[in-house]
Amino acid sequence: MTTRALLMGTCLAGSAMAAIAQPNFSGTWERYPPPGETADPRYAPSVIPDPQLKPQYRAEWERGQKILKERLEEGQPAGDNYIHCIPDGMPSMMMGMFPMEIFQRPEQINITQEAFSQTRRIYMNEPLPKWDEVDPSFYGKAVGRWEGDTLVIETTGIKQNVTFRWTPHSEDMKITERIRLLSPDILQDEITIEDSYLEKPWTYTYSFRRMKGYKLQEYVCEDNRDYIDQDGNVRHKIKP
Repeated sequence: MTTRALLMGTCLAGSAMAAIAQPNFSGTWERYPPPGETADPRYAPSVIPDPQLKPQYRAEWERGQKILKERLEEGQPAGDNYIHCIPDGMPSMMMGMFPMEIFQRPEQINITQEAFSQTRRIYMNEPLPKWDEVDPSFYGKAVGRWEGDTLVIETTGIKQNVTFRWTPHSEDMKITERIRLLSPDILQDEITIEDSYLEKPWTYTYSFRRMKGYKLQEYVCEDNRDYIDQDGNVRHKIKP
């Protein structure tokens, strides 16, 4: 066999291995473990630590956490976005209590969350633009690449009023995700947030379980302006 043939064979084998190393995440997934179920320790998500905010931003976060705790104790909605029919945006949509669906193509991967029919679009093998080159949005500009069997997604350009656990952030916040299969039916998303408001990167993980045969339902937020007060009367919430 000639040297050229050997080199061609090696290249083809390398390409085949690269293709095999890129799993197909397409399908419908639910947060794991679902309520009432104990997670297998091998696949359990991490405990989400408090953000290590710099002192000048931590006071704002602590005030928000106090309000959040009071609302939960009163049985009120946990945050403003749901009340106002505003979608979660990133990174909160990845922790949605409803199923999500992934459509995977070589050039683009879409992730749709059933709640609010939110969709992120990840464009593969493109450079990540600078934050000030992106119009701020709920889901930002996301680009992806494969590192072996791990999908690495970088996102920037998130609106400052789109927060996770009411955590303030700057315009130049960057979110990096590393998504991989822990088993054929368990997906892990490791999320790292880097921001000038933080003392150090904020990292945590989610796990998802495949839902074979499930089809996403339509979710339209259209009636959140009415609510029932403490006396059982239906009130009309004035839109801010």
